[in-house]
Amino acid sequence: EKLLYAVVVMCGILGLLLAEEDQHVNQMLFDGLTVLQHRGQDAAGIVTSEGGRLHLRKDNGLVKDVFQSHHMIELRGNMGVGHVRYPTAGSSSCAEAQPLYTNYPFGISVAHNGNLTNTKELARTVSDDCLRHVNTDSDSELLLNLFAEELTKRKRLTGNYASDVFAAMEGVMRQCKGGYSGLYLVNGVGLVGFRDPQGIRPVVFGSRVSKKSKGQHVSIEEPPGTPRKMSDAGGRLDYVMASESVAIDTLGFKLIRDINPGEVIFITTNGDCHSKICHPSARLSPCIFEYVYFARPDSIMD
Repeated sequence: EKLLYAVVVMCGILGLLLAEEDQHVNQMLFDGLTVLQHRGQDAAGIVTSEGGRLHLRKDNGLVKDVFQSHHMIELRGNMGVGHVRYPTAGSSSCAEAQPLYTNYPFGISVAHNGNLTNTKELARTVSDDCLRHVNTDSDSELLLNLFAEELTKRKRLTGNYASDVFAAMEGVMRQCKGGYSGLYLVNGVGLVGFRDPQGIRPVVFGSRVSKKSKGQHVSIEEPPGTPRKMSDAGGRLDYVMASESVAIDTLGFKLIRDINPGEVIFITTNGDCHSKICHPSARLSPCIFEYVYFARPDSIMD
């Protein structure tokens, strides 16, 4: 019987959502992934969302080689996620380069860092119970399809997006075992950042006041100190989530804090930010290799 292996140990992830719809995240994603290049040199990818259309570019190689000028021109949109992959003993096919994509529901892309340890069980669930086809040996594709299936169960997604996204993520965390952090880009809905219940893999959250806010009658001088105070930002803030704080610093954002173990941060396309702990027994047990090997010494974590 075929066993999907969880080979991705260290990768770099980056997600951005800008308040101004006519602004583009492509250059910032390129710059941020370059700063995170130490977390993965095997492959790189970016997906952006523009007016309901997703634009994707990924391939084997370094960031500077994968994204040429003609690729960057096509990566339009004010929301996007990026990924750099660490070379491992598993497959190095560009089909496993991330972000990975599924068209239903809404069009969802995932950028994932870490390992799922119960891949055999999850593969059976995705195939037999969800009737979804898994086309690679990547556990990231399982993570993508599990979230898509959980979101499909909550078909309304017409009003309270946050409660549906959090309920879907509770289902994902209930099924997945291992150390992982990741980002989902849900087309037309928003950006979702998450971290495993033990906080083994890192992901941090940042924000800045948007140019759009500075022209409004009621503006924000600086980002609030917690995601909960951003629930009615009303398109006045730009947001970033990344594997390490060095990417946030480089892009000119303010580091707010780490995403907590078992926490999900959901940012809607209109710029409202929501957060919730989606696992009942979350506790911090970070990987020591992040401190002594993986992360840059100028990054701040936990």
